[in-house]
Amino acid sequence: MDNPAILQAPPRSKTGLKMATISVPVRYYHQPRTAYVTEADFRLKTLEWDLDVSQIALILVDVWSDHYVSTHLERGGEITRERISPLMDAFRKMNAAVIHAPSPACAKRYPQWTQFAGDDEVQGRSGTGRDAWPPSEFRAKSGDYEKFARPKEPHHQLFHDIIANRDIIPEARPAEGDHVIVTGDQLHRVLKHKKILQLFYAGFAANMCIPFRDYGMRAMKDRGYDTILVRDCTSAIEVEDTFENFDLTRNAIIDTELTVGYSTTSADLISASKSSE
Repeated sequence: MDNPAILQAPPRSKTGLKMATISVPVRYYHQPRTAYVTEADFRLKTLEWDLDVSQIALILVDVWSDHYVSTHLERGGEITRERISPLMDAFRKMNAAVIHAPSPACAKRYPQWTQFAGDDEVQGRSGTGRDAWPPSEFRAKSGDYEKFARPKEPHHQLFHDIIANRDIIPEARPAEGDHVIVTGDQLHRVLKHKKILQLFYAGFAANMCIPFRDYGMRAMKDRGYDTILVRDCTSAIEVEDTFENFDLTRNAIIDTELTVGYSTTSADLISASKSSE
């Protein structure tokens, strides 16, 4: 018969030393594997995960100092100062990995980006070549296909200046020991080297870069990692029909919990980090 004391013992490293662990609730939508269920049967459930601190990382996506969408910039700044910055501090105090992914151009402002960088990151992507279909003119919406393009508007110079000059917001800039990455391949090298398995995502935007970058939640899930969105440390880019109630933010969180991975809160992570001290 199994010894309960052994089953409940804290994990130990190969050296025999007890490893720091945290207990974190993660939320997801359960999809019953039963024929003819209804959508109303897809319900939120919560798991309690006991995690080895050495195997978790906080991934910070596009925590920018400037944005051409002023309302998103204001909201993101508030979220960063009040929630993301304290969460970063909590991960650092646990000696858990903090990894910045602020888009390739912005990442290269920081010397840490060269760690684990390969030819793709240093020299730029060489490209794999595209199939002849769809035709190049169709992809570019030029020539005979120009009629399918969205109406073009003149871009203000300030629009381009913001994109070219934006940085990481001061409250979330890399500290000594943090990593900065440019691509999903580089992120994977960091995680492989450090033996990290669970990725907690914070930053912006919840419906754009966080799920869809090559270092975003969907791509890293496809590589086999657990991906968890810190749902109070993000926000979507909203539109006219959703801005009042932040519907796209709510939907992005639901989509994550249903099809991508899990979610949790900064309060739960910070509380868990204190228990590991």
